[in-house]
Amino acid sequence: MQNLTISDWKLIRLTVEELGPFRNGKREFDFFGIEPGSSDPYSAGPANLYMLLAKNAYGKTTVLEAIFGLFGLLNENPCGRFAQFTATGQAQVDIRATWTIDGVSQDVLLSVWTGSQGPVRSWTPDELDTVAQTRNWAGLGISMTPQGLSVSSQTNELGALFYDITRRSLGQPPSELFGLSQNLPSILYFPADRRVVAPVEHFAVTRPDIWGYQPAQIFSSDGPEWGTSIDNVLVWLEWLADRRSDGAGDRRVDDLLSFLNALIFKDDPSKSITQPRREELRTYVKTRYGVHSLAALSHGERAMLQILGRTLTHMTSNTIILIDEIEIHLHTRWMNRMFEAMKELLRNYTALTLIFTTHNRELMQVFQHNVQEEGLIKGGHLIESDIQ
Repeated sequence: MQNLTISDWKLIRLTVEELGPFRNGKREFDFFGIEPGSSDPYSAGPANLYMLLAKNAYGKTTVLEAIFGLFGLLNENPCGRFAQFTATGQAQVDIRATWTIDGVSQDVLLSVWTGSQGPVRSWTPDELDTVAQTRNWAGLGISMTPQGLSVSSQTNELGALFYDITRRSLGQPPSELFGLSQNLPSILYFPADRRVVAPVEHFAVTRPDIWGYQPAQIFSSDGPEWGTSIDNVLVWLEWLADRRSDGAGDRRVDDLLSFLNALIFKDDPSKSITQPRREELRTYVKTRYGVHSLAALSHGERAMLQILGRTLTHMTSNTIILIDEIEIHLHTRWMNRMFEAMKELLRNYTALTLIFTTHNRELMQVFQHNVQEEGLIKGGHLIESDIQ
């Protein structure tokens, strides 16, 4: 059995056809950065911070759901918009990465498609060379049938290797933060319908509902059930800290809280999330006015805690974060704070790519796509045509 290690995972293209509002033939979305003054659309390289701007019902959610749904087919229990055999439409993602197979490294373009036997979008040798900057192509076609998941006969050897190793890794729990314990890719999707409701009962030391490795994970609600709450994650990590028989402990929770406090409460150092209290199965927030439960956090603070906490805990060393309507639950002050926090993550962890949608044109001023910033490759797209 061959060994595969993946690094420098970058989404470069999504192709959809007959999907959602995109009914006028194939529609392509390139996820490259913008380099001011350059006429070469690929000169900046793949973006690690990408904004998709569109009015409601213009397809921005369809783009995120297509990316999530393609990798959701690889989950232990397939999920997403393509997980039913009655699903319609075609989609393909193209991702460039460095693959190390049995100690030998090479750049590879991976294409994962569904809805057709062959690729939705083929690559010519010249395009592979100029756009993907590699001549190695891994093709993987997958779709749901009444009998279950089916792999296309046009999947090639590299595509089959990726599929086999991904399937063998399903369910492996993370043992370190910041993606250090898993190099296979992951998609973390925060849909627009994401409630922020603190849990009110059934507190227990239980493994969070979403924990082991899955190629695609969705976080649509923070509570009110204990298993879907960020409270559960913090208590679980605190429990893991004291279960090692050798006494060394697993102190991920300390690093996580330190990182979260620095990102969320940068403007108010008197405020911080404290160590979970195992005897109470609760986590508290320390303020200048006393100690309060996590439920006392504002919606903006809690929304940041959910997105940042889940990202730091569930990310692998090759992760794409999808956030639909990023401004939900966030007033202008917290919107700016969220952007600064995510930029800090992208600078510190080159494994991450953030793609977010919005219909709020005012966010263009916050995003500042024409302003170059160290460690960031910014790109964007305005959906305003080719929609039926």
